[in-house]
Amino acid sequence: MKKLSWNHKIKFFQALCYIGGPLVLIFNWNAQYFLSSVLGFWLIVHLGISVGMHRWAAHKSFQPRNKLIELILHFLIVINTVGSTITWAGTHRLHHRTADTDDDPHRIVGQSFFTKLKYWFNYWPAHYVPLKSISDLTRDPMHKWFHRHYFKILITYMAVLALIDINLFLYGYIVVTMFNIHWISWITVGAHIFGHKQNDTNDNSKNTFIMGLLMWGEGWHNNHHHRPGSYAFGWNWKQPDIGKHIIKLIAKPESLRHAKQ
Repeated sequence: MKKLSWNHKIKFFQALCYIGGPLVLIFNWNAQYFLSSVLGFWLIVHLGISVGMHRWAAHKSFQPRNKLIELILHFLIVINTVGSTITWAGTHRLHHRTADTDDDPHRIVGQSFFTKLKYWFNYWPAHYVPLKSISDLTRDPMHKWFHRHYFKILITYMAVLALIDINLFLYGYIVVTMFNIHWISWITVGAHIFGHKQNDTNDNSKNTFIMGLLMWGEGWHNNHHHRPGSYAFGWNWKQPDIGKHIIKLIAKPESLRHAKQ
């Protein structure tokens, strides 16, 4: 087992947003920028994390139609500030193998305060994972390039926003990233607490309609744990899943997977 310690550096940026976000809203309130940040968050986190990081990089449930789409997904993943595809996917794949056990990197239910604190500092997103579990990513030139240059790209993005307009940086990065962190926490933890269980799985994953509707299908978490290799989390019209419709537009049709692995 080898620790992916590289990505612990990202704690600095996450802490900056986690603490700075509320301060921006309190001391530099701007309704127009706030509404724009909510929309920006809704698009960036779902395209970058739900579609890009989660369904594409971690579960390989589809392949982008071309390199331009792949580049865009990588860029959106970087600016979400949860780590590279290599580090995040390793942790998430470990979660699926150990869901709701003591070895689950996402699990905090029933844990002590200090364990929860340790979880926050170790989950986002680095964890102890077998490198062979992400060998498909570590061998891929584009995944390797974005992993190697992750912080350069992120800092450049932040600088460009700040140079254009300081409020664009404060709301477009700080506030948006604060929302992102809470969103991912709610999915990885809340979806194992709230909702109903439709499928027989060896974990506590749940389906929740409101989360499925607002979070591009991520709320159909029990479906996802039942069929982790599938690009579709919502299985019928009663289970809205914006993510799967976006994927149909950007993926090679022959690459779409419905498999259980």
